[in-house]
Amino acid sequence: MSSHDYWTGRCHLRAAAPTARHWQADTDDAVVTVVVRAESETDMRAHLHATLDAEGLTLVRLDAVQTLLQRFRREGMSKMLLDLADATSLRTPVALGEMLPLLPEATAPIEEPGPPAPPVHYDEVTWSDLFTSTALTSAPLWAVIDGVNCRDVMQRLAGADVQSACLYATTDTATRAIAPWLVRLEPDSEIRHWLESLPHDQHWGILLQSHATLKQLRSHLRKYTMLWTPVNDQASVYFRFYDPRVALDMAQALAPWKLSAFMAPLETLIVGISPLMNVPDMANLSDVPHFATTPEELQGRLLRLALNDSDTERHGEANPVTPGRSFAIDPTEFARFGALQKTRAQRKLARELMESYDTTPLADLLAAVEAAEKLGQRYAMTSAKQVATLAKCMLEFGHDFLHEYQDAKGILNHPSMLAWQKRKLMEEWIPRGRIRRDFLKQQAQTRVQPGAWVESP
Repeated sequence: MSSHDYWTGRCHLRAAAPTARHWQADTDDAVVTVVVRAESETDMRAHLHATLDAEGLTLVRLDAVQTLLQRFRREGMSKMLLDLADATSLRTPVALGEMLPLLPEATAPIEEPGPPAPPVHYDEVTWSDLFTSTALTSAPLWAVIDGVNCRDVMQRLAGADVQSACLYATTDTATRAIAPWLVRLEPDSEIRHWLESLPHDQHWGILLQSHATLKQLRSHLRKYTMLWTPVNDQASVYFRFYDPRVALDMAQALAPWKLSAFMAPLETLIVGISPLMNVPDMANLSDVPHFATTPEELQGRLLRLALNDSDTERHGEANPVTPGRSFAIDPTEFARFGALQKTRAQRKLARELMESYDTTPLADLLAAVEAAEKLGQRYAMTSAKQVATLAKCMLEFGHDFLHEYQDAKGILNHPSMLAWQKRKLMEEWIPRGRIRRDFLKQQAQTRVQPGAWVESP
């Protein structure tokens, strides 16, 4: 039977009589880890109840239910669980671990969260700040350059005398060309001046300060290039923490202990500020950027992130993640990432609409985008282009335009039309809507009010 057919969980048991106790303490309650060979979670629970009933035990609570494959992916391999799995068979599908008694005054243990990290501190710096005499006595400066957003990184590094390493293990040239690259930066190096000249809205990568060696830092960062999400526990996805937008989202979305684990070998993480970033309100900035800020206004402005735990030793190799263990986020963290990504997408669309509606207040642009997203969900028009078209309609004709323009409503309510077809027809309808709007406006302005004096021609 394949590994995903082995189920594990943590049981709170109660003995029906003193003779049913499988432990020495004078208490009827105990906890135990169990592995069950079963077709499904329902099947697993049925086998477990049958085995416990035969032993004179009652199941008070069962939690942390998951397959062994899911458990190993999230927390690494466990010899104890493997031994329990080997002890099962078709005839005896349930294997119980050591039963630990619960004293009457104690409560059933719960899974404790990891150690909380202090709040993140954000402050603004410049490139020159990173190479002052004071900075030079601190941790060395590194860059993680994104090969996707910076396509000539491999060529640049090939001709430079710097410490560098690809974060991917592949030897395929095409894949390495778009991979993230870890590079040690020196004050007067060509790579340093090249990165400083790149526009921030290119999102070329991030900067790090760390005392770790190239080998140590590469080994640590490689653990975070892949990510397990609640959407699919059967396959991981690429995690682009080296995109400055994602890095800033990560600092706000991860549980404190996970961010602390990521930052373990790092003194600071530094990103170039760009207009569409989710800069937190607590950031210490001289001038908080808006989504309408031009990239040129932000060029050279960097945001430095550090954990407020100066007493923590960060030198040498840090290994907060169990070897072989992949990085995973829980549903709460996944929802935070989603909310931050949605905010960035809304700002991006509002920024694009500025070109056509340059006199419209920025708050109105954002409000139109948010309202268009809600309207788009009602009519299954959820792509960026479809939402943009609906936002245009709201900016042109008001948020309740469907009440005034029945022909537009008829397009959106068409039962057999696909979303892309509705968008196309709505784009064609907008000029006609303008004609109707302007005509009605003109009629309202020239309409004679009752009782008004009108001279004969």
